[in-house]
Amino acid sequence: MKTLRIALACLLLAASGAAAAIKPPPGSSLRSAVDRHLAAIEARDLDALLETVTRLPIMTTILPDGRVLKTREEYRKLHVAWFAERDWRMRFQVQDVMQYGDVGIARVKYDSQVRDKAGRYRSKRMALLSLTFRREDGAWRLVYDQNTVIPPTEKK
Repeated sequence: MKTLRIALACLLLAASGAAAAIKPPPGSSLRSAVDRHLAAIEARDLDALLETVTRLPIMTTILPDGRVLKTREEYRKLHVAWFAERDWRMRFQVQDVMQYGDVGIARVKYDSQVRDKAGRYRSKRMALLSLTFRREDGAWRLVYDQNTVIPPTEKK
C-alpha cells in the first residue's frame, strides 16, 4: 500500500511538472504575437517581423491593390523594400483577436500615412487587415495576411 501511495505521488508530481512544461511562456499569447508583429512593422524591424511569420515556405499575402504573394520569401522581399522607404508610418488599431485552437485571427484597422513636402503625415489610405496566425513549435506565427482598403467616404 505504501508503494502504491509513493507511486501515485510520483505520478502526480510528474503530471504537474508536465503541465508546467507545456504551459506557454509569458508573452506567448496570440494577442502578444499580434502586438509584436505590428510593433515590428512600425519599427521597420525586419528580423523582429520575420520572427512572427511562419517558417514554412508557403504563405499568402494579399496586398491592398489585389496582388497576391504566395511565399514567405516574397513577403520578406516586400518588407525589405518597404522598410527602406522613410516617408511613411502606420497607425494600427486592433479591432479583435479570436482564437480557434491552434489558429487565430486578428482584425486590425490601419491608417497608412505618408509624409508631405512640409514634413507632416497625411493619410494615404485606411484599410483592414485580416491576419491569420497558426501555432508553430509553440509560437504564434503569421500564415495569411489579407489587406482590404476601406473606400474613402464622399463629402457632401
